[in-house]
Amino acid sequence: MPVDLPSSLLDLLAIRAERIVVLKDVPDENGSWLFELPRGQRLVLRRYHRDATREELRYEHEVLGYLAEAGWVVPAPAGELVRCEDNWYCLTRYVPGQAVRDESADQQRQRGRDLAQLHLALRGLADRLGQRVGWRAQHQGVTLQTATDWPACVRALADVSPKLAAWAQAATEQTQGALAAIGASALPVMVVHGDFAPWNVHYQHGRLTGVIDLGLTHVDSRPYELAIARTWRAPAMADAYRLELARIGWPLSDLEEEAMLPLYHAFRLDQIAWPLTRGLLTGDYDLAAIERQLSRTGTSPP
Repeated sequence: MPVDLPSSLLDLLAIRAERIVVLKDVPDENGSWLFELPRGQRLVLRRYHRDATREELRYEHEVLGYLAEAGWVVPAPAGELVRCEDNWYCLTRYVPGQAVRDESADQQRQRGRDLAQLHLALRGLADRLGQRVGWRAQHQGVTLQTATDWPACVRALADVSPKLAAWAQAATEQTQGALAAIGASALPVMVVHGDFAPWNVHYQHGRLTGVIDLGLTHVDSRPYELAIARTWRAPAMADAYRLELARIGWPLSDLEEEAMLPLYHAFRLDQIAWPLTRGLLTGDYDLAAIERQLSRTGTSPP
């Protein structure tokens, strides 16, 4: 039994593993371990970040179960949620293949087509599930997390770096103004993956083998999904996504196209919510990371 897992956890999981391999283990964040079982079976044990709630995780599991039933290879739950030493754990399906982090143009295009097909599979699910508790679409607020006290975060940042705080405030006003100007409140929404980046899409011999890490799944817009899928550095992916949507008869609307850049800037601003929240609680700020994200919001520093 690895020393980085609670000794009582296997008893709670009621499973016997022949070998356990650490895949990721960062304190207070999501962690994962590969469980190699008898007869060559594999499962992945996932530890959820310390602030995760049962209700929030059930939503993620609902989406995973829905996709699995539709034939997608995803890390669907293979057991019940287990609470152990202030963290939630769950055994999940093993997803084969490997991520392609250094994509060629052809690989970008494949990921774009695969995202379009994933969206087609998820279309209509929001009518059944609704929004994930504690979340909202990116165009509906400065941050995805409804509990984030953005004004308090910016005020606290001002005590450490008045320049970055002024920049964050300016970026807030500019991004929210740009979204309001195009009527972003009318954007159509759906259940999105939430992080369809290269490292979360698995391939083998040039074929899609599965999709992982739906930890950020919630109801949002398709332009937001493209922003968090890092299409700004994978333009062929965005082009292929559009073409595939058009082929299946579900093209992006004019409003969705117009929202692409404002939502990319809003996504970048939301990326500083975590370091600002952490700084508000601990007084420890990653100023370089905050400045890096602000530089991508389309707002010039004051």
